Amino acid sequence: MNVTSFGDMAQYLLLRNRSVELNKTLDTLTQEMSTGIASNLPDRLGGDLGFVADLERSIARMDSYQVAAQEAALFSATAQSYVERINDNALNLGADILSLTSTANATTAQELSTQSMTFLRETISNLNGQLSGRSLFAGTDTGSTPLESADTLMAALVAEVGALTDVDDIAAAVQNWFDDPAGFDAIMYNGATSSMSAVRIGANEEVNFALRADDDRFKQAMMSFALGALASPDYLGHLSSVEAVDLIERAGTELMTAQTQLTDIQSDLGFVEARIEETRTRNTAALTTMSTTLNDLILADPAETASRIEEVQFQLEALYSITVRSSQLNLLNYM
Repeated sequence: MNVTSFGDMAQYLLLRNRSVELNKTLDTLTQEMSTGIASNLPDRLGGDLGFVADLERSIARMDSYQVAAQEAALFSATAQSYVERINDNALNLGADILSLTSTANATTAQELSTQSMTFLRETISNLNGQLSGRSLFAGTDTGSTPLESADTLMAALVAEVGALTDVDDIAAAVQNWFDDPAGFDAIMYNGATSSMSAVRIGANEEVNFALRADDDRFKQAMMSFALGALASPDYLGHLSSVEAVDLIERAGTELMTAQTQLTDIQSDLGFVEARIEETRTRNTAALTTMSTTLNDLILADPAETASRIEEVQFQLEALYSITVRSSQLNLLNYM
Protein backbone atom coordinates (compact mmCIF):
# COMPACT_ATOMS: atom_id res chain seq x y z
CA MET A 1 0.00 0.00 0.00
CA ASN A 2 1.33 3.40 -0.94
CA VAL A 3 1.36 5.97 1.85
CA THR A 4 1.43 9.65 1.01
CA SER A 5 2.71 11.92 3.74
CA PHE A 6 3.26 15.66 4.08
CA GLY A 7 6.15 17.38 5.66
CA ASP A 8 5.64 19.81 8.49
CA MET A 9 6.01 22.88 6.24
CA ALA A 10 3.61 21.50 3.62
CA GLN A 11 1.06 20.68 6.29
CA TYR A 12 1.45 24.16 7.78
CA LEU A 13 0.89 25.79 4.39
CA LEU A 14 -2.14 23.58 3.71
CA LEU A 15 -3.76 24.51 7.00
CA ARG A 16 -2.88 28.18 6.55
CA ASN A 17 -4.37 28.33 3.01
CA ARG A 18 -7.52 26.64 4.22
CA SER A 19 -7.79 29.12 7.06
CA VAL A 20 -7.46 32.04 4.63
CA GLU A 21 -10.17 30.58 2.37
CA LEU A 22 -12.58 30.07 5.25
CA ASN A 23 -11.97 33.55 6.66
CA LYS A 24 -12.51 35.07 3.22
CA THR A 25 -15.75 33.12 2.84
CA LEU A 26 -16.85 34.27 6.30
CA ASP A 27 -16.12 37.91 5.41
CA THR A 28 -18.17 37.54 2.23
CA LEU A 29 -21.09 35.97 4.05
CA THR A 30 -20.94 38.61 6.78
CA GLN A 31 -21.08 41.32 4.13
CA GLU A 32 -24.08 39.60 2.53
CA MET A 33 -25.82 39.49 5.90
CA SER A 34 -25.16 43.17 6.62
CA THR A 35 -25.99 44.56 3.14
CA GLY A 36 -28.59 42.00 2.14
CA ILE A 37 -27.09 41.84 -1.36
CA ALA A 38 -25.77 38.60 -2.80
CA SER A 39 -22.02 38.59 -3.34
CA ASN A 40 -22.04 36.30 -6.37
CA LEU A 41 -24.27 38.37 -8.65
CA PRO A 42 -22.40 37.57 -11.90
CA ASP A 43 -22.65 33.84 -11.19
CA ARG A 44 -26.23 34.17 -10.02
CA LEU A 45 -27.28 36.08 -13.16
CA GLY A 46 -25.23 34.07 -15.62
CA GLY A 47 -22.78 36.92 -16.11
CA ASP A 48 -25.45 39.29 -17.48
CA LEU A 49 -25.90 42.34 -15.24
CA GLY A 50 -27.60 44.42 -17.94
CA PHE A 51 -31.11 43.66 -16.71
CA VAL A 52 -30.20 44.73 -13.18
CA ALA A 53 -28.69 47.96 -14.49
CA ASP A 54 -31.83 48.65 -16.55
CA LEU A 55 -34.02 48.04 -13.52
CA GLU A 56 -31.94 50.37 -11.37
CA ARG A 57 -32.14 53.12 -14.01
CA SER A 58 -35.90 52.65 -14.33
CA ILE A 59 -36.34 52.83 -10.56
CA ALA A 60 -34.22 56.00 -10.38
CA ARG A 61 -36.25 57.56 -13.20
CA MET A 62 -39.54 56.58 -11.54
CA ASP A 63 -38.31 58.08 -8.27
CA SER A 64 -37.69 61.37 -10.07
CA TYR A 65 -41.20 61.22 -11.55
CA GLN A 66 -42.62 60.72 -8.08
CA VAL A 67 -40.75 63.76 -6.77
CA ALA A 68 -42.00 65.84 -9.71
CA ALA A 69 -45.55 64.56 -9.18
CA GLN A 70 -45.42 65.40 -5.50
CA GLU A 71 -44.25 68.94 -6.26
CA ALA A 72 -46.91 69.29 -8.97
CA ALA A 73 -49.60 68.10 -6.57
CA LEU A 74 -48.53 70.66 -3.98
CA PHE A 75 -48.37 73.38 -6.65
CA SER A 76 -51.85 72.65 -7.99
CA ALA A 77 -53.38 72.32 -4.52
CA THR A 78 -51.91 75.66 -3.46
CA ALA A 79 -53.10 77.36 -6.66
CA GLN A 80 -56.52 75.82 -6.11
CA SER A 81 -56.71 77.28 -2.61
CA TYR A 82 -55.85 80.78 -3.87
CA VAL A 83 -58.44 80.63 -6.66
CA GLU A 84 -61.04 79.26 -4.26
CA ARG A 85 -60.63 82.28 -1.98
CA ILE A 86 -61.12 84.66 -4.91
CA ASN A 87 -64.15 82.70 -6.10
CA ASP A 88 -65.74 82.63 -2.66
CA ASN A 89 -65.34 86.40 -2.36
CA ALA A 90 -66.83 86.97 -5.82
CA LEU A 91 -69.78 84.67 -5.09
CA ASN A 92 -70.54 86.13 -1.66
CA LEU A 93 -70.19 89.79 -2.63
CA GLY A 94 -72.08 89.31 -5.89
CA ALA A 95 -74.95 87.64 -4.06
CA ASP A 96 -75.00 90.39 -1.41
CA ILE A 97 -75.08 93.13 -4.04
CA LEU A 98 -77.84 91.57 -6.10
CA SER A 99 -79.96 90.96 -3.01
CA LEU A 100 -79.58 94.48 -1.63
CA THR A 101 -79.56 96.80 -4.63
CA SER A 102 -83.35 97.05 -4.80
CA THR A 103 -83.36 98.67 -1.36
CA ALA A 104 -79.88 100.16 -1.45
CA ASN A 105 -79.10 103.67 -0.34
CA ALA A 106 -75.97 105.75 0.01
CA THR A 107 -74.96 103.98 3.21
CA THR A 108 -75.47 100.51 1.74
CA ALA A 109 -73.58 101.51 -1.39
CA GLN A 110 -70.67 102.73 0.72
CA GLU A 111 -70.56 99.47 2.70
CA LEU A 112 -70.64 97.34 -0.45
CA SER A 113 -68.02 99.55 -2.09
CA THR A 114 -65.74 99.18 0.93
CA GLN A 115 -66.20 95.41 0.79
CA SER A 116 -65.37 95.46 -2.94
CA MET A 117 -62.10 97.24 -2.22
CA THR A 118 -61.24 94.74 0.52
CA PHE A 119 -61.86 91.82 -1.83
CA LEU A 120 -59.85 93.52 -4.59
CA ARG A 121 -56.87 93.72 -2.24
CA GLU A 122 -57.33 90.06 -1.28
CA THR A 123 -57.62 89.05 -4.94
CA ILE A 124 -54.33 90.73 -5.82
CA SER A 125 -52.72 89.24 -2.72
CA ASN A 126 -53.87 85.75 -3.72
CA LEU A 127 -52.65 86.18 -7.29
CA ASN A 128 -49.29 87.24 -5.86
CA GLY A 129 -49.25 84.00 -3.87
CA GLN A 130 -46.09 81.93 -3.68
CA LEU A 131 -45.01 78.40 -2.92
CA SER A 132 -41.50 77.83 -1.58
CA GLY A 133 -40.48 81.30 -2.75
CA ARG A 134 -41.86 80.80 -6.28
CA SER A 135 -44.76 82.86 -7.61
CA LEU A 136 -47.60 80.66 -8.83
CA PHE A 137 -49.19 83.11 -11.27
CA ALA A 138 -46.18 84.90 -12.78
CA GLY A 139 -45.56 82.52 -15.69
CA THR A 140 -41.95 81.54 -16.21
CA ASP A 141 -40.73 84.51 -14.16
CA THR A 142 -41.40 82.76 -10.86
CA GLY A 143 -39.08 85.12 -8.99
CA SER A 144 -41.26 88.15 -9.63
CA THR A 145 -44.35 89.47 -7.85
CA PRO A 146 -46.82 89.40 -10.75
CA LEU A 147 -49.17 92.24 -9.73
CA GLU A 148 -48.77 95.76 -8.43
CA SER A 149 -50.90 96.88 -5.49
CA ALA A 150 -54.64 97.50 -5.47
CA ASP A 151 -53.92 101.19 -4.81
CA THR A 152 -51.93 101.38 -8.05
CA LEU A 153 -54.83 99.82 -9.94
CA MET A 154 -57.42 102.16 -8.45
CA ALA A 155 -55.28 105.23 -9.11
CA ALA A 156 -54.99 104.23 -12.77
CA LEU A 157 -58.75 103.67 -13.06
CA VAL A 158 -59.62 106.98 -11.40
CA ALA A 159 -57.37 108.73 -13.91
CA GLU A 160 -59.22 106.86 -16.67
CA VAL A 161 -62.85 107.43 -15.58
CA GLY A 162 -62.60 110.35 -13.15
CA ALA A 163 -64.69 112.69 -15.30
CA LEU A 164 -67.42 110.17 -16.19
CA THR A 165 -70.82 109.88 -14.52
CA ASP A 166 -72.79 107.50 -16.70
CA VAL A 167 -72.51 103.94 -15.36
CA ASP A 168 -72.33 102.40 -18.84
CA ASP A 169 -69.53 104.79 -19.80
CA ILE A 170 -67.62 104.03 -16.59
CA ALA A 171 -68.01 100.28 -17.04
CA ALA A 172 -66.94 100.47 -20.69
CA ALA A 173 -63.89 102.60 -19.85
CA VAL A 174 -62.84 100.23 -17.07
CA GLN A 175 -63.26 97.23 -19.41
CA ASN A 176 -61.19 98.96 -22.10
CA TRP A 177 -58.43 99.70 -19.59
CA PHE A 178 -58.22 96.05 -18.56
CA ASP A 179 -58.19 94.95 -22.22
CA ASP A 180 -55.68 97.56 -23.40
CA PRO A 181 -52.04 96.33 -23.43
CA ALA A 182 -51.08 99.84 -22.36
CA GLY A 183 -53.53 99.61 -19.47
CA PHE A 184 -53.59 96.66 -17.08
CA ASP A 185 -50.76 94.71 -18.71
CA ALA A 186 -48.38 97.67 -18.70
CA ILE A 187 -49.27 99.18 -15.33
CA MET A 188 -50.21 96.18 -13.18
CA TYR A 189 -48.63 93.00 -14.53
CA ASN A 190 -44.95 92.28 -13.82
CA GLY A 191 -44.78 88.56 -14.60
CA ALA A 192 -43.68 86.78 -17.77
CA THR A 193 -45.86 86.64 -20.86
CA SER A 194 -44.98 82.95 -21.29
CA SER A 195 -46.52 80.25 -19.12
CA MET A 196 -44.53 77.63 -17.23
CA SER A 197 -43.50 74.56 -19.18
CA ALA A 198 -45.29 71.27 -18.74
CA VAL A 199 -44.01 69.05 -15.93
CA ARG A 200 -43.37 65.38 -16.66
CA ILE A 201 -44.76 63.29 -13.82
CA GLY A 202 -44.75 59.85 -15.48
CA ALA A 203 -43.35 57.93 -18.39
CA ASN A 204 -46.18 59.19 -20.62
CA GLU A 205 -47.78 61.87 -18.44
CA GLU A 206 -47.27 65.62 -18.31
CA VAL A 207 -49.26 68.35 -16.56
CA ASN A 208 -49.29 71.99 -17.52
CA PHE A 209 -49.88 75.02 -15.31
CA ALA A 210 -50.68 77.79 -17.75
CA LEU A 211 -52.35 80.12 -15.23
CA ARG A 212 -51.00 83.64 -15.01
CA ALA A 213 -52.27 86.70 -13.18
CA ASP A 214 -52.93 88.41 -16.53
CA ASP A 215 -55.45 85.68 -17.47
CA ASP A 216 -58.67 87.27 -18.75
CA ARG A 217 -60.69 85.37 -16.14
CA PHE A 218 -58.63 86.84 -13.33
CA LYS A 219 -58.92 90.24 -14.96
CA GLN A 220 -62.69 89.84 -14.94
CA ALA A 221 -62.64 89.25 -11.19
CA MET A 222 -60.38 92.24 -10.53
CA MET A 223 -62.44 94.44 -12.83
CA SER A 224 -65.65 93.45 -11.04
CA PHE A 225 -64.26 94.26 -7.60
CA ALA A 226 -62.77 97.50 -8.95
CA LEU A 227 -66.14 98.62 -10.34
CA GLY A 228 -67.67 98.18 -6.92
CA ALA A 229 -64.79 100.02 -5.26
CA LEU A 230 -65.15 102.98 -7.65
CA ALA A 231 -68.63 103.65 -6.24
CA SER A 232 -67.01 104.93 -3.06
CA PRO A 233 -66.68 108.72 -2.59
CA ASP A 234 -62.99 108.04 -1.94
CA TYR A 235 -62.57 107.43 -5.68
CA LEU A 236 -65.48 108.95 -7.61
CA GLY A 237 -66.84 111.47 -5.16
CA HIS A 238 -68.81 113.33 -7.87
CA LEU A 239 -71.25 110.45 -8.33
CA SER A 240 -74.75 110.83 -6.90
CA SER A 241 -76.10 108.17 -4.54
CA VAL A 242 -78.26 106.82 -7.37
CA GLU A 243 -75.27 106.60 -9.72
CA ALA A 244 -73.20 104.94 -6.98
CA VAL A 245 -75.92 102.34 -6.42
CA ASP A 246 -76.15 101.74 -10.17
CA LEU A 247 -72.40 101.22 -10.32
CA ILE A 248 -72.54 98.79 -7.41
CA GLU A 249 -75.32 96.89 -9.18
CA ARG A 250 -73.22 96.67 -12.33
CA ALA A 251 -70.35 95.32 -10.24
CA GLY A 252 -72.68 92.63 -8.85
CA THR A 253 -73.62 91.52 -12.35
CA GLU A 254 -69.98 91.41 -13.41
CA LEU A 255 -69.10 89.42 -10.27
CA MET A 256 -71.55 86.69 -11.26
CA THR A 257 -69.75 86.41 -14.60
CA ALA A 258 -66.40 86.36 -12.79
CA GLN A 259 -67.64 83.67 -10.43
CA THR A 260 -68.60 81.41 -13.33
CA GLN A 261 -65.19 81.87 -14.95
CA LEU A 262 -63.34 81.25 -11.67
CA THR A 263 -65.33 78.04 -11.25
CA ASP A 264 -64.05 76.96 -14.68
CA ILE A 265 -60.49 77.60 -13.49
CA GLN A 266 -61.11 75.51 -10.38
CA SER A 267 -62.53 72.75 -12.54
CA ASP A 268 -59.42 72.78 -14.73
CA LEU A 269 -57.18 72.66 -11.66
CA GLY A 270 -59.27 69.83 -10.24
CA PHE A 271 -58.76 67.85 -13.44
CA VAL A 272 -55.00 68.41 -13.17
CA GLU A 273 -55.04 67.31 -9.53
CA ALA A 274 -56.93 64.13 -10.46
CA ARG A 275 -54.44 63.32 -13.23
CA ILE A 276 -51.53 63.83 -10.84
CA GLU A 277 -53.08 61.53 -8.24
CA GLU A 278 -53.83 58.83 -10.82
CA THR A 279 -50.28 59.05 -12.17
CA ARG A 280 -48.78 58.88 -8.67
CA THR A 281 -50.80 55.73 -8.01
CA ARG A 282 -49.55 54.13 -11.24
CA ASN A 283 -45.98 55.22 -10.48
CA THR A 284 -46.17 53.68 -7.01
CA ALA A 285 -47.43 50.38 -8.43
CA ALA A 286 -44.68 50.36 -11.06
CA LEU A 287 -42.04 51.14 -8.43
CA THR A 288 -43.27 48.31 -6.23
CA THR A 289 -43.13 45.84 -9.12
CA MET A 290 -39.67 46.90 -10.25
CA SER A 291 -38.29 46.95 -6.71
CA THR A 292 -39.66 43.48 -6.03
CA THR A 293 -38.11 42.15 -9.23
CA LEU A 294 -34.76 43.76 -8.44
CA ASN A 295 -34.80 42.37 -4.90
CA ASP A 296 -35.48 38.88 -6.22
CA LEU A 297 -32.43 39.20 -8.45
CA ILE A 298 -29.87 40.71 -6.09
CA LEU A 299 -30.91 40.07 -2.50
CA ALA A 300 -29.38 37.22 -0.55
CA ASP A 301 -31.54 34.79 1.43
CA PRO A 302 -30.96 35.75 5.11
CA ALA A 303 -31.77 32.26 6.40
CA GLU A 304 -29.43 30.58 3.91
CA THR A 305 -26.69 33.11 4.61
CA ALA A 306 -26.98 32.62 8.38
CA SER A 307 -26.82 28.86 7.93
CA ARG A 308 -23.70 29.14 5.78
CA ILE A 309 -22.07 31.44 8.34
CA GLU A 310 -22.63 28.83 11.07
CA GLU A 311 -21.19 26.16 8.78
CA VAL A 312 -18.06 28.19 8.01
CA GLN A 313 -17.61 29.05 11.69
CA PHE A 314 -17.79 25.35 12.57
CA GLN A 315 -15.21 24.55 9.88
CA LEU A 316 -12.92 27.29 11.21
CA GLU A 317 -13.18 26.01 14.76
CA ALA A 318 -12.40 22.50 13.56
CA LEU A 319 -9.46 23.78 11.55
CA TYR A 320 -8.10 25.68 14.56
CA SER A 321 -8.38 22.51 16.66
CA ILE A 322 -6.50 20.49 14.06
CA THR A 323 -3.85 23.18 13.83
CA VAL A 324 -3.32 23.18 17.61
CA ARG A 325 -3.09 19.41 17.76
CA SER A 326 -0.65 19.33 14.84
CA SER A 327 1.59 21.88 16.47
CA GLN A 328 1.87 19.70 19.58
CA LEU A 329 3.08 16.60 17.68
CA ASN A 330 6.79 15.74 18.03
CA LEU A 331 9.02 12.61 18.12
CA LEU A 332 9.52 12.69 21.87
CA ASN A 333 5.80 12.57 22.56
CA TYR A 334 5.45 9.83 19.99
CA MET A 335 8.11 7.68 21.75
